[in-house]
Amino acid sequence: MSLQKKALSGISWTFVEQFGSQAIGFIVQIVLARLIAPEEFGLLGMILVFNAVGNSLSDSGMSQSLIRSDKPDEEDFSTVFSINFAVSVFLYLLFYFTAPFISEFYDQPRLTDLIRVYSIVIVINSLFIIQKTRLTYELNFKYQMKAQLPALFLSGLTGIVLAYLNFGVWALVYMRVVTGIALTVIYFFQTRWIPTIKINRVKLKEHFDFGYKVALSGIMSRVVSNIYPMIIGKYFSAAMVGYYTRALTMKDFPEITISNTLDKVVYPLFARIKNDNIQLKNAYQKIQILSLFVLSSVMLLLIITAEPLFGLLLGEEWLPAVPYFQILCIMGVFYPINKYNSNILKVKGRTDLYLKMTVWSNILLIIGIALTVKFGIIPLILSQVVVSLIRTLINIYYANKFIDYPLHEQFVDVFKTTLPGIISFALVFAFIYFNSTLDESLYVIQLIAYGASFSLILMLIHILFKTRSLKEIMSIYKLVRQKS
Repeated sequence: MSLQKKALSGISWTFVEQFGSQAIGFIVQIVLARLIAPEEFGLLGMILVFNAVGNSLSDSGMSQSLIRSDKPDEEDFSTVFSINFAVSVFLYLLFYFTAPFISEFYDQPRLTDLIRVYSIVIVINSLFIIQKTRLTYELNFKYQMKAQLPALFLSGLTGIVLAYLNFGVWALVYMRVVTGIALTVIYFFQTRWIPTIKINRVKLKEHFDFGYKVALSGIMSRVVSNIYPMIIGKYFSAAMVGYYTRALTMKDFPEITISNTLDKVVYPLFARIKNDNIQLKNAYQKIQILSLFVLSSVMLLLIITAEPLFGLLLGEEWLPAVPYFQILCIMGVFYPINKYNSNILKVKGRTDLYLKMTVWSNILLIIGIALTVKFGIIPLILSQVVVSLIRTLINIYYANKFIDYPLHEQFVDVFKTTLPGIISFALVFAFIYFNSTLDESLYVIQLIAYGASFSLILMLIHILFKTRSLKEIMSIYKLVRQKS
């Protein structure tokens, strides 16, 4: 099978996995939002940063090193597994004993037990990450889909049952633990790969030299991105943390489905052609235009339909989260540009530049937090959008060094790709602004009317002007037909 067909097959299976995973998660979160109070979601939001850091540290970026390796063998996989597992156990013990101090920081005594149970997920994740990495290296995404969907269905069902039985925030914690256990069991029976506790020092040095910079970048990014619930919980209230995390979850549904579908395939694909800069640039350009077209259209549509969407799905109790959600959706438009420019640096082995870029981006985020936190949550979230735009420019600057895709050329592609969506958004938004009537009985009508109007105008613009985005989609459609 050609590399192009492998990529298309991978995207197909990954889309099923990501869409299915996000759909299950989305439905589960809607049900849980009606069974669990915002304050309970807020408690979990306060400790997500510690779990995010733990997962980054336990992997140390070495799984990505395995994916970009030319021919990793059993010693490579076993070495990385052994280190990941040892580090994850150490981190669990660290969080276990520091949990009381974290609870004292928030003045929330309940967090001690929550942290001690939730942190065990770090250890569980280390048990299946290498099996998943092996499948990714082989571009075998069908097995990953067959593991992910049953695990999420089982954990989602567990969470709903526990929430119905008034477990509150513990329903969310146990749901995540069940996900990890289920994935570990399923991946074992799928791959039948049993790691040996063996460390090859030469291979460890090779993967660590690449991975530690990716890990540091990931830790800094996760700390700063997850620091927002921490700051909101410290200076505002648990309910506001709940609103923020709910807005973030709703924004992440389309973003993760679309971007991760492509990214899981794109990174190993880029790794295969990393030495051919012309082919690499061509592949990058096509993927970025496609993902940007889809994601920008979806995000603009969500901004327009935010109020009836939240009112219909979550209930009026969650309407205060709407402004947070709309601002975060703006940030979501930049995600593909940031992600794929970063992938260029990683496949080229320039994790030093990747780390440097992350450091500057996170310094800007911290400055943004310091300057805006005293003015309220809205300015605080807006600072994320501004920094995301600056980070996009930094990413483009560094990636251009390797694939000759400069800022002005990327800007033209981005502008042409997003302009139809911006025009459609402006027209529908103007209509809503002058005819705004939010009533619970009209949620369904408004959602359909706003969504249909935006989609129709967008489609007409692309057809009339025969945009490159439409041509890329048609070329993929033709390839799918040829394959079938």
